[in-house]
Amino acid sequence: MQNHRDTNRRLRRTAPHGLRPVLRMTAAAEPLHPLLEELPARFEREGTVLYEGRNSIRRFETSAGPVAVKRYGRPNRLNRIVYSFLRKGKARRAYEHAARLRELGIDTPEELACLELRDRWGIVRDSYFVARCTDRTSLSAAAAAYPSAESEEVLAAFARFAASLHEKGVLHRDFNHNNIRYDRGPDGRLRFELIDTNRMRFAARATPRQCRSNLRRLSVPAAAFLYIAARYAEVRGWDADDNLLRSAIARLLFERRQHLKQELKGLRHRNR
Repeated sequence: MQNHRDTNRRLRRTAPHGLRPVLRMTAAAEPLHPLLEELPARFEREGTVLYEGRNSIRRFETSAGPVAVKRYGRPNRLNRIVYSFLRKGKARRAYEHAARLRELGIDTPEELACLELRDRWGIVRDSYFVARCTDRTSLSAAAAAYPSAESEEVLAAFARFAASLHEKGVLHRDFNHNNIRYDRGPDGRLRFELIDTNRMRFAARATPRQCRSNLRRLSVPAAAFLYIAARYAEVRGWDADDNLLRSAIARLLFERRQHLKQELKGLRHRNR
């Protein structure tokens, strides 16, 4: 607790001028104090870039092992108000959702800390999520290799994993292949984990329609998607032909909607 207070004090001194840090951290993050107390400044100049886009992810080597730090892009003005006063921000949700997943027995990189920088009005300006690094393979590798004996094994195991998520009422709102990772454990069995946990829904019960709606977000080749849908139906005890038809229609409608969104974004940018 004392170390946490000390880190907060140092953060207040090193944070960008006019911004107040709000730090949450687990006991496992104690060795990360040297990084956390200067996180905004060190993120700008240090770390290995893992992803650079609207959000940025960097890997840092620490005495507790490698950690991944995600800095979320600044939301628009409306969402700044929402995330500051009406709804938890992305970094805090990622932090809390990771803990909830692990409580449910669902693997995800261990959450370590989340940091929000707020202005004098309490508006969140920047936010960071810190977790242990994962070196597992993206599901996209197996999907791209389909059909092959190894890829079928991975995709069938993933279908069982997805079914177990849904049976527990867990719906990942960014359920795409890059946010699903896997490897083999010491016993040779396939293991899966979820990353990018800020957009999650935890329901008492997920309906078949909600489950299919969640699966349609898998941006994998069509043949691999249909294979997953067939294996998923087997695990759930659903009619395979009916599930394939409903899943295919749901995917087509989702892809069409996503395409229209991109077209509208392009039009707005051109009209500026």
